[in-house]
Amino acid sequence: MRHLLSHSVYQDLSLFGDHPSAKLSSIGCDGIELLTGFGPVDPIYRGITRTVHLPYSTDWMAAWNGEPYDMDEETSRYVMYGRSRDEIVSNLVSAIGYASELEPWHGVLHVTNISLDEICRRSYTGDPGKVIDTFCEMINTVIGGMPGGEPPFKLAFENLWWPGLRLLDTSDYRRLERGIEFENWGICLDTGHMMNCLPGIDTESKGIEAVIRVIEGYTDDLIDRIGAVHFHWSASWEYRSSFEERLLEGDPTEFYFGAYPHVSRIDQHMPFSDPGCNDILDILRPDTVIHEMPGSDVGVLEDFTRQRSLIR
Repeated sequence: MRHLLSHSVYQDLSLFGDHPSAKLSSIGCDGIELLTGFGPVDPIYRGITRTVHLPYSTDWMAAWNGEPYDMDEETSRYVMYGRSRDEIVSNLVSAIGYASELEPWHGVLHVTNISLDEICRRSYTGDPGKVIDTFCEMINTVIGGMPGGEPPFKLAFENLWWPGLRLLDTSDYRRLERGIEFENWGICLDTGHMMNCLPGIDTESKGIEAVIRVIEGYTDDLIDRIGAVHFHWSASWEYRSSFEERLLEGDPTEFYFGAYPHVSRIDQHMPFSDPGCNDILDILRPDTVIHEMPGSDVGVLEDFTRQRSLIR
């Protein structure tokens, strides 16, 4: 297995010192997975980037279905990938094109959607199957216009706890498999996101046990598709079951940015300390483990070193 550390174009590269490649190598890290945006990527990242995480949009279905929020062009990219189908396609083509200059092994993309009106609610009205079907329509349109009808690098589709690809069994994977019209794709399973889907998880050990119960039911072909794992834990059940719900009120841009702390409390991104986490990797056998741990205040490099040391 190859071990990567998640990083972002919005973070300071000085975290890795004057010689990032040497620093990463010294802690047993093979490079970074870089969260990219919709513009050119600084060439400084080329020597250490192994995979990319393409930008995430919260409610792209609003614009895809012709009901965009009233917001400026820049914000709309991050909330909806754009304000119309044409803008969505154009912005994703650009994001993939810029990321391809890094020659990544794969690029992660979330298969999920949540309306702003439900982002701060405990239950969702969105139909997960419809989200997957519409996502397939959207991404097929994006990739269909590329040379040979294939992306320039493998797309690794990631699970989340909002409506869409949750990977709690094989059913939504089968739906995705039926809908994708190109060949070069796989799955990136996020362990913490899976924990956020499940009730009663209030400790790390409960989260590990719950993930193992789910993935023990996977078919061999689904496991074969899981080439990458976002590795971290989240035990936010107490908060998820008790927070004060809020509806979308006022300016949608302000509401969107104001929801960040709420989402962070659900999606904790904590480093594993229980060696039982190895059992997850033993079942999935991924090619690449991405240590995605911005949730701790100890320090990203320290968290990587601690979690990396647990893995057999």
